[in-house]
Amino acid sequence: MNTSSGRQSGQGKNQVRKRRARRDGRPQHKKRKLYALLLAAVVPGLGHLYLGIYRKGITFMMLLLLDVSALLYFSSIGMQINVPLLIVLGLLIPIGYFYNVYDVLQAAEYVISRRRRTSTATVSTDAKARQSHPFRREHSLAFGLMLVVVGTLLILFHQKPPWLQIAIRDYGAEFSAIMLMITGIWAGVREALRYRRDKRNSA
Repeated sequence: MNTSSGRQSGQGKNQVRKRRARRDGRPQHKKRKLYALLLAAVVPGLGHLYLGIYRKGITFMMLLLLDVSALLYFSSIGMQINVPLLIVLGLLIPIGYFYNVYDVLQAAEYVISRRRRTSTATVSTDAKARQSHPFRREHSLAFGLMLVVVGTLLILFHQKPPWLQIAIRDYGAEFSAIMLMITGIWAGVREALRYRRDKRNSA
């Protein structure tokens, strides 16, 4: 009888601790989400870095920096200006900026809910959380190649070598079409593999 009463009192104490942890953690979670939002609004990608999503934060920074560099390059060189290209590059800046703010809010919700679950759970679920992590999209090889390509393009846009201007003038349209085709094929294959994996998991 003493054992059952002690067990019940222990369970009651654990429930009180969980409620207190949830109540005390809410203001901190709201502040963390607000800080991430403010950082993302000031510098795109900085909110993701604050949340610990380093690859996605660096990706936002590098891609927006590349877009601005390309816009400055194409507007400053002496060749015939492609107005639609400049319009697209200009529109990508606010689109990327606001998508960065939207994505950091989604990321903050996920990170906060995940930490809340792990703080109140009695058994660690890190393996399952890593498998269902929606922000582990950039693999190490692809992320490294992206950094190399973006860094190379930034150097070329800054140095403005004559051969780059000739290559863009003569083969820019063909290269853009090939890149769009490769991107479309890659997205289709990725979606097909994801659909097959989800179908296999649900079966």
